[in-house]
Amino acid sequence: MRPDRRPKFYRFDALTDALLSRDFQVHTLWTDGKGTVREVLQKASDRKVREIAFTEHARHTSTYYPEFFAEIDREAKDFPDLTVYRGFEVKITDFDGNLDISDDMRAKAEIILASVHSFPLRDGSGVISPKTVDAAEATKTERDLSLGAIKAGKGDVMSHPGGMSMRFHGGFPLEYYEELLDAIRDTDMAFEFNHSYHAPILPELVALVRQYNPLVSIGSDVHDLDTMGRCRDALRDLLQI
Repeated sequence: MRPDRRPKFYRFDALTDALLSRDFQVHTLWTDGKGTVREVLQKASDRKVREIAFTEHARHTSTYYPEFFAEIDREAKDFPDLTVYRGFEVKITDFDGNLDISDDMRAKAEIILASVHSFPLRDGSGVISPKTVDAAEATKTERDLSLGAIKAGKGDVMSHPGGMSMRFHGGFPLEYYEELLDAIRDTDMAFEFNHSYHAPILPELVALVRQYNPLVSIGSDVHDLDTMGRCRDALRDLLQI
């Protein structure tokens, strides 16, 4: 079913096996995923994931989402074992934490993931790819963009924190993760465990998150269907829940 409400996030120390069994970053053929809405729902049901969020990439100029949301509503009726949410993954556009999303999109979304993807230049003159700058500048820029988004609070989830630095430069300093966790722990925004980006450092990241105890979101960053539930499984093994 798709409830007419937003998902509830829980603090790290409240996680149970049931609360781990969610996947709140899922993509389909509507943008850069490899499965249809129905195939994603079927895979989630097969993997016994209890809750999923469709979080397709979008910009403030996007117009596809009414049809996308209608397809989710139509297909989800055949999967009563699933709780399904509709939302977007959107870019952080500046160091003040603004997001690339329209008012109508915000009103219709049940979950909004705020993500660092491209890097806006500090003088506002454009954007650059994270892979075009050195590691020190990339990690600092990603930290500052993420802190701006957390302070602004315009998203529900700080999505794949440190992910661009992890992907293009092989790491994101643990002290920067501590800064993000210190900033987010007393907010209503959830810190995302994202298996696609965080798998190499998941034990270290879990230890830090345990210390700061923020609200958390679970995301496998599903593009290939076979990754559904992967973040849940990795955390379940680490936490021995």
